[in-house]
Amino acid sequence: MIQSLSGEMVHPQIVDYFLETAHREDFWLDLASPRLYSLLLHNGPYKRLEVDLAEITRIAKVFRNIIDFRSRYTATHSSGVAECAAMMARLFGFTETETELIEVAGNFHDIGKLVVPNSILNKAGKLTRKDIAIIRQHPYHTFSILNTIGGLRDIAEWAAFHHEKLDGSGYPFHHSANKISTQARIVTIADMFTAMSENRPYRVGMKQETVLAELKKQADANMLDKQIVSLLHDNYQNIRHRIVEKQTLTQEYYDKKFAFLA
Repeated sequence: MIQSLSGEMVHPQIVDYFLETAHREDFWLDLASPRLYSLLLHNGPYKRLEVDLAEITRIAKVFRNIIDFRSRYTATHSSGVAECAAMMARLFGFTETETELIEVAGNFHDIGKLVVPNSILNKAGKLTRKDIAIIRQHPYHTFSILNTIGGLRDIAEWAAFHHEKLDGSGYPFHHSANKISTQARIVTIADMFTAMSENRPYRVGMKQETVLAELKKQADANMLDKQIVSLLHDNYQNIRHRIVEKQTLTQEYYDKKFAFLA
């Protein structure tokens, strides 16, 4: 089956590497081992490899596509979040390096959704309590994955806290304002703004006045950062325009390369 994917869904060289390795019994025993995570963490060939910001940015975009391209409805979500977060970071006054790191967090923020089945992500009807419980796990997994990589602690928090609220009512960590950085607050609002503006299986994207009203409502209730919501309000059209441009390019790439998987 894997050989049949060569040159179509998987690069031929990757298939060759797999076939070269697959004849070894220890490979399959490692896969079945309860110590697999420890084996990968401590014995991998790149355990001490250091990469610069440019390389981290490229890696984040690769994982963004792996995460989002599982469904047509999410194909452009993280690219929109990353673009929105980066624009707001610049408007807020962050340096270009800090802005790039926030953009990386935006691209990584939903990596934990890889644990969520497509049947739930693409569900057109009402989600069950079990469905919701599974979806609400994803920020925890985002943090767990990113925090195992040395040097990404800050990015792990900015990415994983995108469902936290300043009053402690968010999930899954229930952090309150004193534990939620400005960078994480920006990613939270970027995620909400992008998600509300997008079409989903169960609704069409919300209009500007509806989006801004909901953000203001949560800011007034001390759930979101009022300064960042105000920043988005004052620059809505420019930010929305840039997001649409970015998501259009991502959608074109998805349609060209991956739409047949949907």
